[in-house]
Amino acid sequence: MQIDREHAEAIATKAFRTKGLQVDDASLVADVLVTADASGKSSHGLLRLPRYVRGIEHGNVNPEGAIEIVRESGATATIDGGSRPGPVVAATAMGEAMDRADEFGIGAVGVHNSNHLGMLGYYTQKARSEGYIGVGMTNTEPAMPPYGGAEPVLGTNPIAIGLPTEPPFNLDMSTSAIARGTVLKEKEADGAIPDDVALDADGEPTTDPEAALDGTILPFGGPKGSGLAIAVEVLAGGLVGAAMGRDVTGTYHTEDPCTKGDLFLAIDPTAFAGDGFVEQASSFLSNLKDEPTAAGVDSIRLPGEAALERERDATTVSVGDDLWETVRSIADGETDE
Repeated sequence: MQIDREHAEAIATKAFRTKGLQVDDASLVADVLVTADASGKSSHGLLRLPRYVRGIEHGNVNPEGAIEIVRESGATATIDGGSRPGPVVAATAMGEAMDRADEFGIGAVGVHNSNHLGMLGYYTQKARSEGYIGVGMTNTEPAMPPYGGAEPVLGTNPIAIGLPTEPPFNLDMSTSAIARGTVLKEKEADGAIPDDVALDADGEPTTDPEAALDGTILPFGGPKGSGLAIAVEVLAGGLVGAAMGRDVTGTYHTEDPCTKGDLFLAIDPTAFAGDGFVEQASSFLSNLKDEPTAAGVDSIRLPGEAALERERDATTVSVGDDLWETVRSIADGETDE
């Protein structure tokens, strides 16, 4: 069904308020989820709300947790998120990175003791919209093997990069052939996944999303995606004081404590290239879009361009009937789901 966007955000905010979140926190988390739906990324939209609520009910998300800088040196800082909702901690971390970029030209902020943060590109979009280059990465519960392996050890480990250009560039991608959230969305919709993105528990290719969740998702591009996922595992895990590999829990199964980490960078382009960078980069991206297209292709689109256009124009969001009923019930205090 189509739900008025502002109404969806208001109901989601109310749902989080019933679970103890402060007004500003509830509004922010609701905005992160509804923005994902409005962007066409429903795998990270309201579909996640019941799982976030489950984390609160199991004591793994602390609505009143203290977000503290536990280590800092010049342009860098490490934040203990106090088990606060992931979007709240992530927004704080990117804000801290931007503040340090103002002072040092670049800011790098690591996060541990946080929770699932939603759509990673939300935070790089925030940075790029304020004139910074934004970079984000996070590790997740094991969902895929290293290249050549058969059992899940690595997370789907997304990366996002936003550039303060026009046309906009806001890359947001997982290192897996398919995002775990997309598999979850297809499971909830009784749908299917492509036959070359996941293996079942017996190591056989599967189109069944439930079997894929019980088995393993594959890295994109074979050794390339695997190598990138390993790098994110270390940079957004061990480097920031969080877990890695099989020790990561709580991003999908929110009834378990969340042990993953995040890494955010903000770069002031003028610190590197002076005042001409944005104009130069924008011109380059515009020229890319003007390149001749391949047969059957209408236009060249930049990473994140279509999602940003959808989000900008969206006045409604598409939500499944059962999911909307669950969200409304939580908002009305009628369920512990």
